[in-house]
Amino acid sequence: SAYRGKFREPYGEASRKGELREPSYKFMIGIIGALDSEVNSLIADLSDITTKDISGIKFFSGHYNDKEIVIAKSGVGKVFAAMCAEAMILNFNVDKIIHIGIAGLLDETIDINGVAIASSVVQHDMDSTALGDPPGKILETDLTYFPCSKKLIEEFSKVADSIGIKYKIGIIASGDQFVADEKTKKRIVDTFSAIACEMEGAATGQVSFVNGIDFIVIRAFSDSAGDESKNDYWNEKYNASDRATSLIKAYLSA
Repeated sequence: SAYRGKFREPYGEASRKGELREPSYKFMIGIIGALDSEVNSLIADLSDITTKDISGIKFFSGHYNDKEIVIAKSGVGKVFAAMCAEAMILNFNVDKIIHIGIAGLLDETIDINGVAIASSVVQHDMDSTALGDPPGKILETDLTYFPCSKKLIEEFSKVADSIGIKYKIGIIASGDQFVADEKTKKRIVDTFSAIACEMEGAATGQVSFVNGIDFIVIRAFSDSAGDESKNDYWNEKYNASDRATSLIKAYLSA
């Protein structure tokens, strides 16, 4: 897309070419999760930690093995996720963002103890169909689905295989709604062919895309997004968060 990264070209592309950097400059990996359970164990493993508060969001930067990392808990919902991603891009010079966490399972062929690796992300509650647009289309970008980095998809797939985590690659749908009924679940599946639903990833994806930053969304399943999801969520929230985190740690250690 010609739109991708057009707002970053005046300074982003120059910096990538080394025109604004010292020769020793290293890009950082950005990691975003909405909940404490999704990021706390990663933050605990950082060395040389520094913190920075931006718009009420605390960013933790440091080293994980030999990698320079910045991690933040965005808070729940697409607005907080977008705020966090934009602040991370503008203040920490990341060259990739990994959005991690938990999700509702939409595809019954997937093991609920596995993870979803996003091929692309979509906002299932974006609706300008009354104006003739397809469901989920984001005006200005002329896109409905924001594609994840093929390189990151391949890398995370290999890591999941190496540590024995079951996964499926597919579309992850985001909306400002905790999906907990069969009717809504069916609408998202039928309309967007999504394999998982959550509340932040597509916002991070949109912000990353328009800034020209590679991104991926990784989600472990806390519930099946159906009528019993409320109970399942509270029972499985921490187990699912640990599963997602274990994949991220394996990726950072590879």
